[in-house]
Amino acid sequence: MEHDEASLASHAPLTSLAEKSCFALSRFYLTRLQRFGIRHRAPGARFESSETYDSERVSKVEGLYALFSQFCELKHKTVLDLGCSTGYILNDFQKHEPFIAIGADNDPKKLSLARASYGNSISFVQFTPTSIPLPDDSVDIIFTADTVEHLSRPKEIFTDCYRILRPGGLFLVHFHPWLGPWGSRLEGIIPLPWPHVVFSMDTLLKVAAHLYESEFCAPACYWLDEDTGKRRPNPYLDREAWREFLNHMTIRQFRRLIRALPFQLVHFQPLGFGGKTYPLARFLRGFASVPVLNEFFVNAIFCVLQKPVR
Repeated sequence: MEHDEASLASHAPLTSLAEKSCFALSRFYLTRLQRFGIRHRAPGARFESSETYDSERVSKVEGLYALFSQFCELKHKTVLDLGCSTGYILNDFQKHEPFIAIGADNDPKKLSLARASYGNSISFVQFTPTSIPLPDDSVDIIFTADTVEHLSRPKEIFTDCYRILRPGGLFLVHFHPWLGPWGSRLEGIIPLPWPHVVFSMDTLLKVAAHLYESEFCAPACYWLDEDTGKRRPNPYLDREAWREFLNHMTIRQFRRLIRALPFQLVHFQPLGFGGKTYPLARFLRGFASVPVLNEFFVNAIFCVLQKPVR
């Protein structure tokens, strides 16, 4: 890359054993692992372009719909997506059945894109770290996908979800616990599973900052400027932003959270580590049901909560 050496020199060098080891492992995963057949997809393929990224994202939406539809019908109901991003999940769900859709996100830029794309069929609101601007008892179903791990005040937001749900309403929660294989949310640049279990987040972010500038690591598509195609300023240098981005919610902490709330627990399901990228991981899925070990071998938690009927 034209700015590789200059950019690397602009921030602190990798000096500790942990930093050097993490960098070497990441480089191995990025450049050589696919040759051994352990990893089917070329590292980073999901992140190479907005088309492949969106395609994989949409494929996961179908899985979410199948999971959620086991417990509820959306037809003619008022449905809220907490952490809706650009609204693509609600839009896809509306292709299956008609319902009143509301998307809530805390990022005004994403909400602007959402309104531009789906404003004719979906209403959007901006939530704060502690509240959602909707009336009491106004929503039949709330769902949230890949959002709980990013909430800075999860207890307050869950309490507000309880407030806006109608009696008998359901809250469907899908999230990735902290100690699972992808808990660090850095798989777009550090593709080895469980890096945050072995290395501190400070080490990972320092290594990620170096990888971002390296000649053998193409940045994920969402770090490229849409107009110029050039990489944006290094996103891994802002440690405080990453601290706000992840709350390090474990399965144990999540169970404690829902026990402290007035919801009734309808369903709690661990979804094991696996998938197309690491086919051998299917042999590890059994650990998702083993206490203590489940923290490490659960890819996601799916939970259904209900507001009791008065």
